[in-house]
Parts: sequence; C-alpha cells; structure tokens
Amino acid sequence: MVKFCASCGTANPPASRFCAKCGASLGEEPVVQSTKAFEPEVAGLNPNPQIAPVSTVSTSSIENGELDAPGRNWLVVIAIIGTVLIIGALYFWLFVADDIGEASDQTGGAAVEAGEIVAPAQMFVMTEANVRDKSTTVGSTIIGKMPRGSAVTGAVKLGEDGTSEWLELADGAGFIATVNLGEAAPPEIAKALNDKIWSSDSAMDIWAQADTASALVDRIKEGTRLTLAGLTANDFIEIKLSRGGVGYIANGAAILSRLGGKPVAINFNPQTCTFGNDLNAEFARIGSRLRSQWQVLEDKEFVDDEAREKAYAASEGKSSYVKLPRSFDGLTLTAIGQHYESQSIYFADPPAKVIEVFRAKGFKIDGNGTFPSTELYAGISATRGEGAAYGKSELSCGV
Repeated sequence: MVKFCASCGTANPPASRFCAKCGASLGEEPVVQSTKAFEPEVAGLNPNPQIAPVSTVSTSSIENGELDAPGRNWLVVIAIIGTVLIIGALYFWLFVADDIGEASDQTGGAAVEAGEIVAPAQMFVMTEANVRDKSTTVGSTIIGKMPRGSAVTGAVKLGEDGTSEWLELADGAGFIATVNLGEAAPPEIAKALNDKIWSSDSAMDIWAQADTASALVDRIKEGTRLTLAGLTANDFIEIKLSRGGVGYIANGAAILSRLGGKPVAINFNPQTCTFGNDLNAEFARIGSRLRSQWQVLEDKEFVDDEAREKAYAASEGKSSYVKLPRSFDGLTLTAIGQHYESQSIYFADPPAKVIEVFRAKGFKIDGNGTFPSTELYAGISATRGEGAAYGKSELSCGV
C-alpha cells in the first residue's frame, strides 16, 4: 500500500520509512516546520529536535534508493561550500596577498635605511674615483684611486649620510661613491679637454651615456658653466657634473669649434683688408669712437701749433683694442685692434694652427704666413708688443 507523507503529501513505496521528497518519517505525525531561519548544524548538536538531522539517515536507506531527493540536497550543499571556498580564495588573492606584499616591501625599505645590502653589482669607473675607508665623504680617508674604465665588483649600500649610495668593494678594500660609477664601460676619449671651463652658448641636453637613446640627465640653459673632460670617439663631449659623475653632450666637434665664444664668420679679403660683415661692424664701432676723439682734439685750443701737432701725433700712433671672444672653425678669436694704418684680429691659437685653418678654407699663404696682395700687406704672425696681451697670433692687414 502506498504511503502518503503526512508532511508534504508525496506518495512513497510501502516499505519506505522516510519521505523521498522532504525526508520526514512516514511512521510519525507531520512535523511542524520551525518558523526560524535555517541555522547551520554544529557538529554533534541538533538545536531543533523537531527537524530530523541528515546524519540520522541510515546507510541502508541510501543503498535502497530511498533518499533520491536528499542526495540532490547534498550536491547543493557541496556546491555552496565550493563556491564559498572559491570566493574566499579570490578575496585572499586580491586583498590579503597584496597587503602581505606591501608589508614585505616596507620591511625591505627599512633594511636599506639601516645600511644593509641593496644589491650586488659589477660596475665601471666613469671618471677617476676615490676609494674611501667609509661610505661617506665627511670624516673618511681616501685610501686609493680607481682609474677611468676600471671594472669593480661589490655590493651597493646606503651611505652613512642616509641619502648617498656607495659600492662596498667585494675584497673589502673600501667604498666608491656610485655617482662615479656606471653600468657600462665609459666611451673612448678621442681628445682630452683637461677640464676646460666653458659657458654654453645655447640650451643643451645632457645624457647619461654617449648616446641620445640613454637617460636624459638634465637640460641646461644658455650661459651654464660646464667642465669639459674630453671628446669621445663617437662625437660627444664628456662633462663633469657638479654633483659628481659625468654626463654627455651631443655634437662634440661642433662644440669644440665654438669654445672661444659664439661663432663668427670671417670672410677675409687681403686686397681690401675687410674681414666680413661681423668683424667689419666691430671695426666700424672703433672707427666711430676714434673719430669722436679726433673731434675733441680739433675743438681743443692749444697754446701753439707745436703743442697741437704733438697731441695729434700721440693720438695717431696709438692702437685701440677691443676684446672680442668668438670662435671660428676651431680657432679662438680673442680681440680686434685698430692701428694707425692697419687692422688686426687676434687668436689664442699659435700662428701655425691659424695658418692651417685659413689654408683649409682655400687661402694661399706662403711659408712666412703672408697672403698674396697687390698693394696692401696681409699676413699671419706671432703677436708682439702691445698685441701680445691679446693672443698668441694675429692676422694683420694694412699699409
């Protein structure tokens, strides 16, 4: 005889002891469901005696297929538990793991501040570097020097001042400030500039290496004083940075041609003693000033003609010089001079070099430094007399 569940009304086989749908006992009165929200069962406890715990179901009932619906309920429970575990794992990965990582990073930072090892390194000396007995420039002693290009190995540490970084040499022989070191060997120097001081004539970029694809160290403005170490084989000027270490400026050869000052065009004509628009304008200023001085002499009243002639003679024989730092094809122009019947431009370079440059520009100059001329003298020679104060050589032209 079919058994109907008194709780839910489901028909069950005669031998069934529990309802296949709701699990209620088929031999008892209907169980009144609690109106309380479902509470998870604590292991070993049954807080609501009116609800038959799943654990009381016999294994024989399961084997006889009498608990088809409760079996599906178990699958639902397992699915819920699995979902909870997955959500928990995602939460840990997204939030807790990050917090742990940040805490680890903070611990690492503390180690750096304490002066512990930051990283092992093999580096190269970019410019001659001092080796000190301590990781500081204050209160330490220089115990050696490392020449440019030396490969050094050690561990990078925070200095005693808490801000600078130092390489502690692996052999324990001392410390080198990392501002003097680089990760790659320094470039070959084709021409030493011996720490020449130069004020930049335009805005320029300073690079970390002799390569415009490297890191940009600084952008300087016109008039910045630079210490020039040398010209590299790939046409960069290596400069010494004020904070230590070195940097590089592109177009080195062009810079060398301007070291004497802003470039000036010299279009010299030995037949007319003209030097081109730039210098002709400078000589015109001198001429204007000299004419003013002559006018003063002419307007002046002298006691007699002899005194007048003497004053004129002194003025006529006097040269007028103007310092004019400029650069011209690698030469350094230092000044110009207006003489009684001639004009000169002065160079900081020796006569042989000046002659070489003018010959390279197509001028014919004989072994004595003289330009071919029909009526006027034009030549390059060593300075003498008053002119020696303005350079090593002069290009003069006149009668």
